[in-house]
Amino acid sequence: MKVAYVKQGVESLRGQLFDTWGPKLDITEDENNWACDQAWEAMRLYDDEMQRRGLELLTAAERENDIVLLMLARPYHEDPGLNHLIMEEFQALGYPVISTKAIPKDPVYLKRFFQDDLDSGLISDVFDLRDIWPENYSVNSVQKVWAAKFAARHPNVGVVDLSSFKCGHDAPTYGLIDSVISATKTPYLALHDLDANKPTGSIKIRVKTFAYTLELYKDELAQAAAKSSQLEIAVAGKRAELAAVYQTELERNIEDSSGEAKRGLQEAFEAYLNRDESELERESFEAFLNEGKTETETVREQKSEESKRHVA
Repeated sequence: MKVAYVKQGVESLRGQLFDTWGPKLDITEDENNWACDQAWEAMRLYDDEMQRRGLELLTAAERENDIVLLMLARPYHEDPGLNHLIMEEFQALGYPVISTKAIPKDPVYLKRFFQDDLDSGLISDVFDLRDIWPENYSVNSVQKVWAAKFAARHPNVGVVDLSSFKCGHDAPTYGLIDSVISATKTPYLALHDLDANKPTGSIKIRVKTFAYTLELYKDELAQAAAKSSQLEIAVAGKRAELAAVYQTELERNIEDSSGEAKRGLQEAFEAYLNRDESELERESFEAFLNEGKTETETVREQKSEESKRHVA
């Protein structure tokens, strides 16, 4: 479906550009099509590189319990003259920044963040917005809302929502994005009036205030990671304790004065504890196969064993 959509987009772009510029530039349709293909390929390479860098930052943030800031904005807000260097301020404070284009678009990567919605049937794929915005009207607005959904589901992402005027074309998305973000603990800063006045001083104050909020959120991430590690340690200790109790009970049931059975048990027990993951996976797979056998297969195997005993 995506391939067909892209192909349709390329063909539409070729036709529109040739109709508009062909006669004025005195170029042939083949020349026009070649230029369009080159431009489309360059844009694809750019998007892939942005997503690669975004994935690197998001992966590092998860590994280090850090935060990545997602800028929700229009494409023209990449211009420093329009974004008032807000994102540079955050980067100077040590917070990496990505745009909506830098969010990895690999469905396999995104599935873990949208799995609950997929399982419940609220959405048909990871890019579906019908659960919150069934009648969207603008590509850029849709991208902002979807990116907000992603940020709300990623524990290491904070959001800075930029808009030049409160009454601009982003106005219909304000309440929607706010409700999506507010449903989680995602750090969120909305700057919807960048060009409504001369906000240089107020922006710096809000940046510093939000940076303090981000530091508190980073502390929460670190505490959650520490608790998770402590839980894993506690679980491992409990397993060892239960294994020791089980071993003691088995030893009590051994009635062998020579101690050979006890030594055999000890060796078998240590071998069990020292098994590598491949053995465990193989045993789990064999158990799965045995559970999946039909009654007919089980009867067939029993008959085969009886037949072998009869022949013997």
